[in-house]
Amino acid sequence: MRSFPLLPLEWRRIIRNRSLLVTVIGGLLFYAFLYPQPYRLQTPLQQSIAVINHDGSQLSRQLLRMVDASPLVQVVAQVATIEQAQQQLIERKISGFLVVPKHFYRDLLLGRSPTLSYAGDASYFLVYGTIVQGLATTSGTLAAQVKVSQMLLQGVPLELASKLHSPVQLQAEAVFNANQGYLDYVIPAVFVIILHQTLLIALGLHASPKLGSSQANVLAYASVVKVLTVRCLLFVAIYWLMSCFYFGFTFDALGVHHWANIADIFKLLLPFLIATVCLGQCIACLLPHRDYATAVGLLSSLPIVFSCGFIWPLDSVPPMINILSDVVPAKPMVLGMLKINQMAASFNEVSQHFTHLWLQAAAYFSLALSLLYWQKRAIGSSANTATVVHAKG
Repeated sequence: MRSFPLLPLEWRRIIRNRSLLVTVIGGLLFYAFLYPQPYRLQTPLQQSIAVINHDGSQLSRQLLRMVDASPLVQVVAQVATIEQAQQQLIERKISGFLVVPKHFYRDLLLGRSPTLSYAGDASYFLVYGTIVQGLATTSGTLAAQVKVSQMLLQGVPLELASKLHSPVQLQAEAVFNANQGYLDYVIPAVFVIILHQTLLIALGLHASPKLGSSQANVLAYASVVKVLTVRCLLFVAIYWLMSCFYFGFTFDALGVHHWANIADIFKLLLPFLIATVCLGQCIACLLPHRDYATAVGLLSSLPIVFSCGFIWPLDSVPPMINILSDVVPAKPMVLGMLKINQMAASFNEVSQHFTHLWLQAAAYFSLALSLLYWQKRAIGSSANTATVVHAKG
C-alpha cells in the first residue's frame, strides 16, 4: 500500500466523473451569473400606477406631476373610477393606483388633512414598498410646500418657515447597506450556500458506495484516514479556487462592496470547506446510491437558506430549528461572512463563528472516519461473500 498512488487516483476519479464536473464547474459558473440578475438594479424603480383624481384642482394636478416625476413611480393612466383601476391592477397593467379625494384643494386651504388613498398588490412586497415610499415622499413634499406658503402669508420669513413646517427633521442614512438593495446583502450569503450545497453534492457523486466501483477499490486498498485526508485536500483546493472566483472576480463584476480583508475570508473558508467536505463524505456513506446526492443537496437548500439568519432574523426562528441548523457549516460561515464583509467587523468579532466551524470540522472528520471504516468493512464482507458463492458455484 506504500506505493499506492492515492492522490493521483482520486484526482483522476474526479476529472473523469462528468456529473461531478457539471456540478462543480458548470453549476458554480451558472449560478454565479444567473442568480444575481434579478438584483442587479438593487431596488425597483419606475413602478407603473394609475390615478383617480376626484378633485380636478390645480393643486391636485401639481401633485400628480410630482408623483410622475418621482424616480420610484410612473403614472401610466388616469381613470375615472376605482373599478377601472382595479381591473387594470388585476390584468397586471399597473402595480397600484392613487385616489385623490374630492375637495382636496379646499381642505388644504382650510388647514385640514385630506386623505390620499392608495391600493396595490402586496404580493410583491418590494414593488409595493417602492410605490408607497414614492407616494409618501411626494405627498409629504407637497404638504411641506403648502405649509410654507401659508406661513409666508402670515408674515413668517422664508428661512424660518422652511425650518418650522415640520417639528421633526428626519435624516436617514444606511450604515452597512449603502444602496439599501438586495445585491450587496443577499449575494455574499447566497454564494456561501451555493458553495456549500454544490460541495455536498460533489462529495456524494464522488464517494459512490456501490460494490465494485472505484470507491470500493479505493477503500479496499487504502486506509480510511488516508482516503479522507486526500479527499479533503483535493476538494478544499478545488473549492478554494472557486471561492476566490466567487468572492473576488464575481464580487467586482457585480459591484458588491468589499469590506473584509481577503486574509480574514480565507481564514473562515478553511474550516468551512473542511467541515463541508467531511459532512459530504458522511452523507455519501449513508446514501444507497450516489445519484441521491443531488436530490439531498437540492431539497436541503431552501431550509438552509431560511435558517441561516440573513433572510429571516435568528431571534424569530423557532429554537429547535436554530439548534438543528447549528450543525450545518453554511450557517456560521454566512453569519461570519456578512459581519466581516458587509459590516466591516474585525476578525476577533467573528471568532465565535470561526471556532464553531473548526468544531464542526473536527466532529465531521471523526464521524466520516467512522462511517468510512464501517463502509470498508461492509465492502469487505460483501466481497468475501461473493468470493465464497463464486467458489461454490
